[in-house]
Amino acid sequence: MKTYPECYECLFRQASTVVKETELSREVQIQSLKNVLQILKDADPFLSPSEIAGETNRALRKSLGIEDFYKEEKTANHKLALSFIDQLRGLIHEGPDALEQGLKISAAGNVIDIIHSNNYDLWQEVQDTVEGELKGGGLKAFQQRIKEVPHILYLADNVGETIFDRVFIETLDIPVIYAVKSGPILNDATLEEALAARIDQVAEVIETGSQAPGTILSQCSSEFQELFKRSNLVISKGQANYETLDEEGEKVFFLLRVKCPVLGRQLEAPIGSLVLKQGKPVSLH
Repeated sequence: MKTYPECYECLFRQASTVVKETELSREVQIQSLKNVLQILKDADPFLSPSEIAGETNRALRKSLGIEDFYKEEKTANHKLALSFIDQLRGLIHEGPDALEQGLKISAAGNVIDIIHSNNYDLWQEVQDTVEGELKGGGLKAFQQRIKEVPHILYLADNVGETIFDRVFIETLDIPVIYAVKSGPILNDATLEEALAARIDQVAEVIETGSQAPGTILSQCSSEFQELFKRSNLVISKGQANYETLDEEGEKVFFLLRVKCPVLGRQLEAPIGSLVLKQGKPVSLH
């Protein structure tokens, strides 16, 4: 997915929020934001927003001297999501189809987002969204493909969402390989946080080798690239993974909650809706 005009505002707002939360000097804060503006000015607009965000966040880590901007927020999100784990397990069995309900619950966890945050009641949001339709048109293809593959490669998104993923994975009768970031980036899950959610009890947990938003395959380890290549069913969670994998073919199923107008236009789904969309066939030209 390429970058659109609205994305620049969002990218700078994210950087500005991080900088203003620090207790560093005015001079350091201003220079950090100037660095971000320079990156935005020079960025190739045919890159995805997540690829540009990877560059701005690397610059911020260097200029601010902070490795994990959102450590406290991630811890709070994990605890909040974990407090609902029994209710989520109960909710799995309330839908007419357990697989569809599990997908919805996993996608509903995508509401936990620092970047697009607002005041909300998490459990009420989950209940409201799970009651709605799973948009995107990918359900039937997913139901068929899951019967034909030896494993699922499951690309994690944010920290609190790992609890929702765990509840869903618990219901699957197929091996799952759960891939997380190799270092802190935004509020994405790392190995430490996946283990805290005890994902390792229901799936094999691995690292992508990348410390960038989404899954930029060229920045991932050779081992992960090979795993991605040989995996015939990939669950891609969240917006950043959609932005970076939207041209990787029909084996990728994008599972997320629509949180911005740009993505809503791309997916033809209103903001707030849950989406499962199959990737497009890879063009041979």
